[in-house]
Amino acid sequence: MSSGSVTILVVEDSKPVRMALGAALTAAGYGILEAPSGEDGLQQADGAGLILLDLGLPGISGFEVLETLRGTSQVPVIVLSGLDETDAKIRALDLGADDYVTKPFEPGELLARVRAALRRHAGNSQPDSVQVGPFEIDTVTGETRRGERPVRLSPMEARFVRMLAQRCGQPVGTKTLVQELWGADNPEQRQALRVLARKVRCKLEKDPDAPEILLTEPRLGYRLIDAEPAAAG
Repeated sequence: MSSGSVTILVVEDSKPVRMALGAALTAAGYGILEAPSGEDGLQQADGAGLILLDLGLPGISGFEVLETLRGTSQVPVIVLSGLDETDAKIRALDLGADDYVTKPFEPGELLARVRAALRRHAGNSQPDSVQVGPFEIDTVTGETRRGERPVRLSPMEARFVRMLAQRCGQPVGTKTLVQELWGADNPEQRQALRVLARKVRCKLEKDPDAPEILLTEPRLGYRLIDAEPAAAG
């Protein structure tokens, strides 16, 4: 998907921030819509191919905007927020945000996140598999292969890998993972998740102590490195 074919809606109450974002996005070839409030953002959402959403908006909050959007739309949403709090990140991701970028940020980083989100949503369908480093992961079963050779994963490891592959490139929160895998969120299960991630790293990483494929999002969860979808067979 070329940048020139995508219009990005910037939902941000600060005019200087909107102007700065607009300049960076326009220079990268994107079309721009601007909304100074959540209500205005919802009214313009249908015209956007991706939304950059501030959380601290006048009127309805960014959380409310995101929850309303996800009732009717799967348009990619990247949250931009001055809130560097784990609870805020988890809430935004659980409500369906595709990514979370904390202010201040470098324009180059944001543009990379935009490109990644657009790639993931190209075609409006979940790919059958994703390519992560040298591995191809089935997004339905979690089956993982390196070339023609299968990687031997336990059923729990495969479920964990599948959940991450379905949101490849995006952070998946610890609470979401433990509730899906064990049905409860408590310290014991969070420790079990850390052990599970270690086991998977031992099978996927050259050096499990310096992971390059299965990354930890500090105080948040885990992320598989982003990659282009593998061609469906």
